[in-house]
Amino acid sequence: PMCRAVAASLISRLTIACVRTNCSSRSLRSTPSRAPLVARASAFARVGRRPAPTWNVVARASAFATSSTAEMDFLSESDFDAMREAMTLYDEQRDTVIKRSRDITKAAKVAIYCLHRGEMDKARAQIELSAFIADELRPIVDANAGLRGGSYSGGLEEYAEAVVFEHFVHTGTIATSADLPRCNHDEYLGGVLDFTGELNRYCISKATVRDVAEVRKCRDVVDALMGIFLKFDFRNGALRKKYDALKYTLKKMENTLYELSLSDAAKRAREDDDVEGDGKRAKGDGEDE
Repeated sequence: PMCRAVAASLISRLTIACVRTNCSSRSLRSTPSRAPLVARASAFARVGRRPAPTWNVVARASAFATSSTAEMDFLSESDFDAMREAMTLYDEQRDTVIKRSRDITKAAKVAIYCLHRGEMDKARAQIELSAFIADELRPIVDANAGLRGGSYSGGLEEYAEAVVFEHFVHTGTIATSADLPRCNHDEYLGGVLDFTGELNRYCISKATVRDVAEVRKCRDVVDALMGIFLKFDFRNGALRKKYDALKYTLKKMENTLYELSLSDAAKRAREDDDVEGDGKRAKGDGEDE
């Protein structure tokens, strides 16, 4: 509106000036023409009367949607959405398995601790808890084979160790793989190899009370396991490292048994000396009489 008003005012002023001047044709030819200025003012007025441009939002949105659809003609967006959702679900399940597998390991460790202290009922309750959590995670692990390795497999190894140790304390024998259906071969073997370390602690506790028969039995079990594992051809990995530690466990038990035998021999020698001394004293007393 302001532009139109300015243009109209300018045109009226120019018209009035032309009428008042009333110039002759000669003077008009000699005087510069104001027609271009009038034309420019009229054009400016017409521009001023032109309505302001407006954006059609709906039309632009429709055009954008059409162009987006055209751009997606060469790929399947739903395919990528499905993969993204699958990856999100996998990450959530992986986090669940890792967190709950820690509970499997923790319960099995508590069970082993209770077995060393002779608390059999508490140990059995912790072993059952560990098995319950493992069964709870089993559907997720079966659906995603890649989730079995790592935390879940480590938890089952600890569970196998606890079961094998409990079985040995009660029966004096090693539990078979059939007694641990939740564990695969690697997890069972790893549990048995870890059990030998706990058996060494058990052996030392028996040695402190001078239970030589039980110490010798522990040594014999580890020696038999050593002979069995010599037949395996382990690749470089967790089982290989545990197997390498087995020979040091056997050596510790042999040293413990050897020290017990030395102490028993020294005790018998002292007893023999005491008996011999008593005999000499008795003989000396007889001669004096």
